[in-house]
Amino acid sequence: MRRTVRVRDLLANERTFLAWLRTAVALMTFGFVVDKFDLFLHLRVFPVRPSALRPWDSLFGVTLVVLGVVVTSAATVHFARVRAGILRGDHRPAAVSPLPLWAAGLLTAVGLGLAAYLWRAPTS
Repeated sequence: MRRTVRVRDLLANERTFLAWLRTAVALMTFGFVVDKFDLFLHLRVFPVRPSALRPWDSLFGVTLVVLGVVVTSAATVHFARVRAGILRGDHRPAAVSPLPLWAAGLLTAVGLGLAAYLWRAPTS
């Protein structure tokens, strides 16, 4: 059964896509801030020689930036598939989209890792 293409459906798809892009930008920005704040802590609060910095100190910041890039890519693919389905007239909304669940799981893992890192960080 072919449905007629409604502008409302296309615009809703685009709003969802833009929301995912905002989320991805927020992830990348937060990752950058986490990475640079870590550097700030080492340079100002806990001064040490740069060679003494552990290479995995910025792992969480880089992970968040990469996660933002992955979310952007996944959202773009999802947007294109849904748009094509709407234009063909055979798109049926999924009961549950895997993208939010997948992103929430990754964010939970990164958040737990960041919490564990901060818990174990030396205070002086």
